[in-house]
Amino acid sequence: MLRYAIHALRWLLGAVLIFSATTKFIDPVGTSIFVEKYLATYSLEALMPVAVAIAVVLSMVEFTLGVMLIASLRRRVVALFALVMVALFTIVTLLSATVLPLGECGCFGEVVSLTPWGTFLKNVILLIVAYVVWRSAEYGTLCRRDVVVALLALVSSLGVNLFALRHQPLVDLMPYSVSTDLRHAVSCEREAEHAHRVLSFRNSVTGTVEEFPIDATECWMREELEYLDVVTSMPSTAENKYADFRVYDAAGVDVGETLLSREGRVAWITVYDGAALADSERIEAIGRLYEIYPPTAIVVLSSTSELNAELFPNTNIYNADTQTLRSINRAKVGVVIINDGVVEYKADIRDI
Repeated sequence: MLRYAIHALRWLLGAVLIFSATTKFIDPVGTSIFVEKYLATYSLEALMPVAVAIAVVLSMVEFTLGVMLIASLRRRVVALFALVMVALFTIVTLLSATVLPLGECGCFGEVVSLTPWGTFLKNVILLIVAYVVWRSAEYGTLCRRDVVVALLALVSSLGVNLFALRHQPLVDLMPYSVSTDLRHAVSCEREAEHAHRVLSFRNSVTGTVEEFPIDATECWMREELEYLDVVTSMPSTAENKYADFRVYDAAGVDVGETLLSREGRVAWITVYDGAALADSERIEAIGRLYEIYPPTAIVVLSSTSELNAELFPNTNIYNADTQTLRSINRAKVGVVIINDGVVEYKADIRDI
């Protein structure tokens, strides 16, 4: 019975690693956003340029270890690597839940959301499982089958990563996925934000901060109250998925809702890496897009002001946050077709 229990724990650990890897390599750019949060938290900004590579390598290692655990290959060595990896994850998540708060860990990408303490508890359980599997594992000699399985796991996971990087995520779990009614979703959220806006005053007598409804009038008449600000208080992050959807014109005015209110099909060209526009393949693709849509039906959303305006003749160019653009479209230069406010199609601009 003990032997079967050990096998079950080994399969469990392998399955969790494979699942974790899968949630990462179906959307490596989305995973890299979580990686960047960790790098920023630990003051490792120098590694930001290779965040995508880190996300890819991490998913490949997890997937390969998971496959080899389930296939019972090189048990002692593989179990040791799995134990070390889980131990590192446990330390990081403990720090994230205490002294270096990070929020959602991204351990399972966007598929499963866990609180920092929930993630830590999960890793503690996995750490115990990994230790038991390692202690009970037997030594074995390296054989050709081990090498073949490991290489197949590495190559297949790399292939999925590269496909998702070149095109779009295999499964898009961001709030801007195809078929999402952005017009309705953003409008509802903005109305909710307005409903939760309050006037903030400091009471000069008591020193406390008092809040009043946005349309209150009596607070302005009380001499002891000093106006501070208008505060938006959302009850939970689940209700403000589009808080960062802000698109600004040249005057700094947010025109996001105006863009979504346009009728018919509108093509958004999203650019979060201006250097990518030097690529001839992308330039040719932009030209093809203008053959399909007139300039009046095309807008450019860019996180950089260093754009060659000649590439976008007679086209409105707006500014948006880099992370927002990456959530809308993972491609450095992408296209999003919005039909009556609904996301109809997304692709790398080179796929046009």
